[in-house]
Amino acid sequence: MPAATIEPLPQAPPAPPGWRSAPPDFVGVGTARSGTSWWDHLIGTHPRVSRPEGTPKEVHYFDGLWHGELDDAAIAGYHGFFARPPGHLSGEWTPGYILDAWTPALLRRAAPDARLLVLLRDPVERFRSGRTLAENRFTVGSTARAAANAAFNRGIYADQLLRLWAAFPREQVLVLQYERCVADAAAQLRRTFAFIGLEPEMPDGLDLGSRVNESRGPKVSLNSWQEDQLVRRYAPENERLAALVPELDLALWKTPR
Repeated sequence: MPAATIEPLPQAPPAPPGWRSAPPDFVGVGTARSGTSWWDHLIGTHPRVSRPEGTPKEVHYFDGLWHGELDDAAIAGYHGFFARPPGHLSGEWTPGYILDAWTPALLRRAAPDARLLVLLRDPVERFRSGRTLAENRFTVGSTARAAANAAFNRGIYADQLLRLWAAFPREQVLVLQYERCVADAAAQLRRTFAFIGLEPEMPDGLDLGSRVNESRGPKVSLNSWQEDQLVRRYAPENERLAALVPELDLALWKTPR
């Protein structure tokens, strides 16, 4: 059999003078279409959070590493994305990390002390947003059926968390609920800051409601039958999730009538 093709790893931008590279202090790992760009932007407004110019919100460093070959040079290459001035913290947020079977273990090797962030949204609304993105960009699946299945599986949150917790201690993972962040952004942002080791203070005049990377173009509509089927199919999965994350408020999500 031919050897597996190893994809080239992303390359970090040059570090500004006086900045040093180190493992990320925080890594957002999920979930797509759940407000992660908004929340990452708000984290970045803290005066002690830095991200070098050229480092994207989503590094996607481990996407092609399913073969597991993460040597010291590759780990150092990942750390290169997180140069920061003395006393500052740095991190990234790649929502797909929580989905890939191989990524949590590799992330544990590359950043064992990182604080991990997971932002969860009503899976029905996450499905709707994910399908909108797929249909507008034509990036998920070659057919509507394939795209719908991919979008649905992304909303099975309990399995994703269990896989993450198999690699990282639970106390290193903060699970946030999108709807709570919308309802009381200030309190949830302070909670996030404290979790990743920052003073729970916000810049004066910060617009907490300003959205980032919202879907553009026509929204995918669900008829009543489709929405009912999604609500019913997700209901037992949401109950499993609530057993794992007791602070989750399922009343904020759609439930079967």
